[in-house]
Amino acid sequence: MKKNLIYILIFFSLLVMSCEEDPIPADIETLIFGKIYDSTNDIPIVNEKVKLAEYSTQGTFAGTNYIFKGFIDSTTTNINGDYNLPFTTTGNGNGYQIQLDFNEQVHIPNLVEFIQDESIGSQEELNFEGLRLYPVDLKVIITDEISKEINVYKQFPERLIDPIPPSTQNSVRRIWIDKNVVNEITFQIGTSSPFLNHIIEIPINNTTELYEYEVEINSTDFQ
Repeated sequence: MKKNLIYILIFFSLLVMSCEEDPIPADIETLIFGKIYDSTNDIPIVNEKVKLAEYSTQGTFAGTNYIFKGFIDSTTTNINGDYNLPFTTTGNGNGYQIQLDFNEQVHIPNLVEFIQDESIGSQEELNFEGLRLYPVDLKVIITDEISKEINVYKQFPERLIDPIPPSTQNSVRRIWIDKNVVNEITFQIGTSSPFLNHIIEIPINNTTELYEYEVEINSTDFQ
């Protein structure tokens, strides 16, 4: 029985290995270019880092496994939000991606774009939509005793920022917001469901300059 199991495992291992695609040949010149632009505010996203990642694919029981090989090259967007990224294939992988770093001052919903196989050896335009965010110092005043840590979530993009430690009365958090809309900030107590939440709104303030927004909360606000 054990011997049969070993044979089965070897068979499936060979099957998985046979699904690995051959690498793209080396020394093929390709040009990727595009723009990162904020159409909401009608401004380019300047000095945004653009990286070229190489990977290989391997078949697994669950589907396709993407194996990161390394970054081949990088550049930054110019004053118009444009970038040009020529590269030469290495022969190590069978696929390439354009990747952007997370930047809390710019909300870019999609940070990765795959380069089409048919573009290798020619050129491809890959554009990204961004949203420029602007700084606010969120001053939180707690008017009674809250003995638990308070998690703080901002809206664009939705993510956790530095929590407020237990029994803290006053704290300031630098956040970046969309100046064109009302921004929600969620304060949350608890580490497992059900959570206790309190949501405040930062009203529209069509300014690009840093300003302070003050909010008072207490234990009765959390539901």
